[in-house]
Amino acid sequence: MEKQEISKRGFWEILLPALFLSFTFFIFGPLELYISNIAEFWFSLGDVLWPSVLAGFLVCMLLFLVGIFLRGNWREYYICLLIGVGVALYIQGNFVKTDYGVLDGRAIQWENYTSTAIWNTLLWIACIVLPFVGRTLFKKQYKTGVTLVSGCVLLVQMITLGTLFLTTDFSKQKEGEVHLSAKNLYTVSQQKNVIIFILDAFDQRFLDQILIESPEIADLFDGFTSYSNTSCMFPGTQGSMPYIMTGQVYKNEQPYDAYIEEACKNTDYYHKLRDEGFDIGLYTTDRFLSSEMKETFLTNAEKEKIPVKSPVSLEKAMLRLAAFRYFPHIIKPYVWFYSGVFDELKAEQAESKVVAFPADNTIFYQSLKEDGLKLLPDQNVYRLIHLVGAHPPVYMNSDITIAEKGKATYITQGKACLKIMGEYLNQLKELGIYDQSMVVITADHGESSTLGAFPIFMIKEFEQHGNLKFSETPISHSNLMPTIFNALGIETRKNENTIYQVNEADDIEREYYWFQWNTVDKNYMPDLLEYQVTKEGQLYLTGNQYTYQGVKTFAPYAYEIGSEIISMDFDPRRYFLDGLASIESNGQGVYWVWTWGKSGRILLNVGDGLEGLTGNFVFSGIYAPPQKLIIRSGDRVLYDGEIFSPEEIVSFNIPSECIKNGWLTLNLEYPNAISPESRGESADYRDLAFLFSSIRFYENAG
Repeated sequence: MEKQEISKRGFWEILLPALFLSFTFFIFGPLELYISNIAEFWFSLGDVLWPSVLAGFLVCMLLFLVGIFLRGNWREYYICLLIGVGVALYIQGNFVKTDYGVLDGRAIQWENYTSTAIWNTLLWIACIVLPFVGRTLFKKQYKTGVTLVSGCVLLVQMITLGTLFLTTDFSKQKEGEVHLSAKNLYTVSQQKNVIIFILDAFDQRFLDQILIESPEIADLFDGFTSYSNTSCMFPGTQGSMPYIMTGQVYKNEQPYDAYIEEACKNTDYYHKLRDEGFDIGLYTTDRFLSSEMKETFLTNAEKEKIPVKSPVSLEKAMLRLAAFRYFPHIIKPYVWFYSGVFDELKAEQAESKVVAFPADNTIFYQSLKEDGLKLLPDQNVYRLIHLVGAHPPVYMNSDITIAEKGKATYITQGKACLKIMGEYLNQLKELGIYDQSMVVITADHGESSTLGAFPIFMIKEFEQHGNLKFSETPISHSNLMPTIFNALGIETRKNENTIYQVNEADDIEREYYWFQWNTVDKNYMPDLLEYQVTKEGQLYLTGNQYTYQGVKTFAPYAYEIGSEIISMDFDPRRYFLDGLASIESNGQGVYWVWTWGKSGRILLNVGDGLEGLTGNFVFSGIYAPPQKLIIRSGDRVLYDGEIFSPEEIVSFNIPSECIKNGWLTLNLEYPNAISPESRGESADYRDLAFLFSSIRFYENAG
């Protein structure tokens, strides 16, 4: 094809739109995402800067060359298309804020975003069509307009990016930054071993189901006791892991990174272990520990820069992350991915393979099987090893192999994790050091789609043997380090209790801080709702909420008659004691929440003097209809019926005698609830019944 002669003005009319589109997606998108979330990434600015610039340049040149080889109207149509797509990308990436939750591996319920799909598609069509309309209606001003739009928006993005470069602290990306490696990961001692496995998000309910389905798995845990009533401190890794490792609780009183520095400085755990001659290795995410602690106490701390396994793969990952933000809603399901893929891009080094959560369990297992555990003859060993537990996305079969897409479940992955633990324990026996080893297998938190307060906790003391035992003693992660120190003969603080000092009859209160990822300030964690966990394992709000703006207080379970329970401003789990999943949103003010399990409980402080109430439940979905719903207050049945369609509204009367001293408790039953996993529809193991869109209570007329 012969190119058409192009004027200087025509040159810029093609180049600016091409540069605008390529810069928006290939340079501004990845770099802005990186700088805005710098604390979440292990790689440096240089690792992502030059590949992004190169990709942007190459795409710009390609788009430009296509333009100069087009003739007449086709060239103008092409320029219109570049402008339309560029503007759509810019608006989508910078002004359209749809809440899809955290990219932590959990599948997004795309079917709940129908309205978003409609208006977002219309927005993209409008952006793409508008330049063509402008060309038709304003032929004289059109070319000037193209140049102005491209140049101005391009300039705005350059200024924004330049400001981010000037105002962001890149000091933590320096070459000599201390990071955690896999050095000594597979070493143990002939003398004493304290080994703690953290299997991320391994909920106690998963273990209960696993032992019912595969009771032989219990045989792997010789000498262990399983504590089924263990509470954690937070429903997410970012809060729980630093607490487990330092014993210091974060309550948003200071920026998160400052808390990490202070928590590591104030903990005395590692001073005591070092004084007892322990080789200390912590294998988890770098951000959870200060550089000073790593350098001072940990033998798996390294100073060399973490190399990227493949710059091309890293650029692909960054572009996919950018695509999830910049592409239209209807394409997002095809570019969705788990943010943990970035950790898989750490290159292996000769002496110290870099490891950080989420470490690939199959790689850990393969190395364990092929190389085996090695003995350190002259030192005690303390290891904390953070692995993927029953954390999405699930990818393992029960036999510790990679599953076909859609075949793995939380239960198969949980079984695989326990078998990996069994292999590790068996190697301790083969080395003849099982009696010299104290082993704890727990999780940082439970399944965080619910309140996530109850992780697994299994422990084997030194010289302990016998069948797996079970205990319902109400313990928490606060009892972990005192128990370890007690076993080592190290003095603990007066206010610290071992798991053996907690009696099942004690009226203990355990604290728990629930959050949902919706923070507006990335220097802090989201608002933390404080709960007390009773000895029976029930959670009750205290009325304290810890925010980056300070402590807010409210009357727990206080309900204003007629108000909506389901809204992001007032999460329904402030009223549901159990039986509810996380609230979801389409980012446009529409909220919904699934029931989870076969039952649930609502607790409301409605006050005295009411003639009675009318409850009103509205649904936006029914899973596997018909679903039966039973509502009770004490022994009184207030509603009993089958729901066939989300169009049906459940309305029921609540007599005044059901309200005791101003408090109303409702017990909900969903006997037909069933999981998508059991129906072969997805890996979602939750027993679902009703998708609530509204819950309100009105006062009856006198």
